[in-house]
Amino acid sequence: MSKPTEPVPSAGALPKPRKAPRQQRSQATVGYIVEAARQILYNEGAAAVTTRRVAERSGVAVGSLYQYFPNRDAILARLAEEEVVRESEAMQQHFNELRKLPINEHLIQVSKRIVETERRMMAFGGDFYRRYVQHYQVIQRVGKSRSGQILDVETSIRDSRKNLEIRGNEISETDLNLAAYLLGRGIPAMLRALVSERPELLNSDRLPLILSRLSMAIVDGVESSPQDK
Repeated sequence: MSKPTEPVPSAGALPKPRKAPRQQRSQATVGYIVEAARQILYNEGAAAVTTRRVAERSGVAVGSLYQYFPNRDAILARLAEEEVVRESEAMQQHFNELRKLPINEHLIQVSKRIVETERRMMAFGGDFYRRYVQHYQVIQRVGKSRSGQILDVETSIRDSRKNLEIRGNEISETDLNLAAYLLGRGIPAMLRALVSERPELLNSDRLPLILSRLSMAIVDGVESSPQDK
């Protein structure tokens, strides 16, 4: 008897479950599968998350697992979606706590948190995250934690501009529309390119500092003096 093979998802195509569980029994089955995959991911690493390994750990037959998840990417996608929603909520709270900091310190701390989050998402496997970074980049979800959807362009820019207006006495840039676009869209896009093309650079200790410098240059921020701290 031949072994079932996993269909390979096309690059960039968001992996989805084969069907949604409707009955209580099927919901419990999916729950066992997801929990087993989560334990394997965080205890053994993304490479260990295979459909056969998950089926074995969950006690669910491989054939039953394939009824809901067509391949390992679909399982990882379920876990990644849960993680990105949780992390977007935590990041929003963190950003709220940073609002009173002087702008240069604010941007450094924001950059650190964004980079830390990108590194955590790489735990889902470099190949997986590079392929689907456009869907699971946490910074694109902040402000939409209830639905877990990516912010639309206009909302992202509007939120960035609002933050700049609040800090008007700390920045010199007068074109707030341009600055808001570059902050809200340009910095995340730069990180997506880095993850996709040069993921090893994500581990550089200098990355958060460089990102904060770029952000300061965009808004022409005024650094706080020692007397101001």
